[in-house]
Amino acid sequence: MFGTKHDVEDAQALGGFYRLNRDLSLERLPLGHCAISNSIGFSPDGATMYYCDSPTRQIRACDYPTFSSDRVFVELTDATGVPDGSIVDAEGGLWNAQWGGVRVVRYAPDGRETARIDVPTAQPSCVAFGGPDFAALYVTSARIGLDDHALQSDAHAGGVFLATPGVRGVAEAVFAGKA
Repeated sequence: MFGTKHDVEDAQALGGFYRLNRDLSLERLPLGHCAISNSIGFSPDGATMYYCDSPTRQIRACDYPTFSSDRVFVELTDATGVPDGSIVDAEGGLWNAQWGGVRVVRYAPDGRETARIDVPTAQPSCVAFGGPDFAALYVTSARIGLDDHALQSDAHAGGVFLATPGVRGVAEAVFAGKA
């Protein structure tokens, strides 16, 4: 799964979400248009897909693989941060890096916030579990759009950070396409 990005000021929702099938055909998913696709992930049982169009400040969920029951999973309501990259842990919690929010937030499968990790930079961009037992949560961040003055006050921009949140991730599925 992947999506497109129309990352310009006042970006219009022109793009979409796609799946590369096993036969290497490309399929546009019935999830509507988006400006900046993000947060694509799946519940541990593969029955729920998460995704977002970052400017809407909503992470959505739908049944997979039917794409039915499309619904708002989480809506960011505070003044800062938009949903960026996400990963799902072994318990079904969705961890989301919140661009502009100086944080990573974990949401339970019912959408309740259950954990928050402060990140020492304004633009956390993606999260991933790693390490031999998938107990380490890595957080990437970005420097894009920050001028010299902003970089002086955000010395950690572009860094990678490590947290041990007390839950484990799962190995990502390997693409089983045409050999």
